[in-house]
Amino acid sequence: MADDIVLTIDAERPAGAERFFAAGAHLLELLDDLAETVSVEWTLSSLRIGSAISGLSAMGENRQEGFTAARSAVHGLGQIRAGDLLPTDWTPIAVGHAKDLVRSSGGHAKLEAGGNVVWLDQQLRDRLQDVTPWVREFYGSVRGHLTGVNVTRGNRASIRPHTGGRVVHVGFPTSLASSMRDGLLEFVEIEGMLRQNDEARTYYVAAHSLRIVEEPPISWRELRGFMPDLTGSLSTAEYLENIRGEE
Repeated sequence: MADDIVLTIDAERPAGAERFFAAGAHLLELLDDLAETVSVEWTLSSLRIGSAISGLSAMGENRQEGFTAARSAVHGLGQIRAGDLLPTDWTPIAVGHAKDLVRSSGGHAKLEAGGNVVWLDQQLRDRLQDVTPWVREFYGSVRGHLTGVNVTRGNRASIRPHTGGRVVHVGFPTSLASSMRDGLLEFVEIEGMLRQNDEARTYYVAAHSLRIVEEPPISWRELRGFMPDLTGSLSTAEYLENIRGEE
């Protein structure tokens, strides 16, 4: 199996175990935040020692989401290292995980994915320190389909808002684990502390409660233009009068 992403710690020298394991944990956290679902299953697809070189691959039905997250991680870090703007698919949480990854990996580490390589060096560390994403936090709710629930590596879930856009990641206490499992793939409303970025996009909810709700019917706005020839040359009022037999 080809690796989706490769992490090298202490290139060209014996690897420090502490750096290897710490960087690996922070890399998984970054990939989790960039993925469109919390249900991506990562497996070690290659491992070499000396310099510690580990290849990760996404498995199962969410493989494509993991593949995309791996590309986003390397591409985004490369953009930041080059001094470009923060990638649009990165959240403030992803920036925090990236800082932890670079700080823990030492000065001779790199990530590779899709033929691209980014060094996790002092230059990237300095660039990341200059990135201070704007965050707004307030109490509110999000409605949408609960697309994933994961309790194996922290209590995490993902909800796709009914208004569209990227998924919103959810953290929840153990007391809500059963409700989260029951709500998987259902249309739900989650209340809690919301976090938004500078584009007013909600990207995270610290959940306080969840309830399954009736999915909203299609709105008049969505119906507009749905069947433009339905009434022929008649106005809506004339068409309804004909249906009712009114003159």
